[in-house]
Amino acid sequence: MPTIVLRSLTGRIGTVLVALACLYPVMVIWLADGYGHGLKALAVAVAVVVAVWLLWWRPRAVVAEDAIGVRNAFRSHRIPWESLHGTRARWGLVLELGSDDSASNVTVSACQRGGVFTAVRHERRAVRVDEAYVTATVTDPSEDAANAERPTYRTHMDAGDAAHLIELYRAARTEHLALTRRLRRRAQRLGKLPADSAGQDRPSSAGFSPVPTTRWDWAPTAATAVVVLLLAVALIAL
Repeated sequence: MPTIVLRSLTGRIGTVLVALACLYPVMVIWLADGYGHGLKALAVAVAVVVAVWLLWWRPRAVVAEDAIGVRNAFRSHRIPWESLHGTRARWGLVLELGSDDSASNVTVSACQRGGVFTAVRHERRAVRVDEAYVTATVTDPSEDAANAERPTYRTHMDAGDAAHLIELYRAARTEHLALTRRLRRRAQRLGKLPADSAGQDRPSSAGFSPVPTTRWDWAPTAATAVVVLLLAVALIAL
């Protein structure tokens, strides 16, 4: 199964444009009013760029065979497929974990809600297109083949398309694992694999917990703290 990396192209372009837009007033204020006011303007511009970087550039989602990885502004989540109960894409992509507490669901900031044209395109696709998925044939159920390097694809999608992709990936993964198990049992009957490998139907998930995990990322937290401190010093001391 391939690995699919989802990032917001619009957000990344917007981050670059905001950074360039902040550079011009900083240069004008620095040259016209001196380094004191220029440093204040620079501190404010850096704070704006860091905030935009956290909200638009940093978010990412990785759809892999063993789990879905979600990286938002300050926190990262790892959601095994066994814990995923569904997706919701009305106001943005949300991964539902089946808990009664809605706060346990994970929002994917990298896939935002589309506009009017996206809604029209989705409606046409639902009427005219019969979606299907294809699972590649597994010819070698050995451990080395299962742990071989899988292709990685990078793309950008809105919330609706990303939810559609995740549902298709989950269905294809189920079929892929069932096919791998059948081939493994056949190889064991033919003596091509040892009998003690019967429980290794999913080698790619070995060593990972089936429970969703969440952690705070120290890099964006530290960057935000440093920027806030520098901004306070620039505005008070200068």
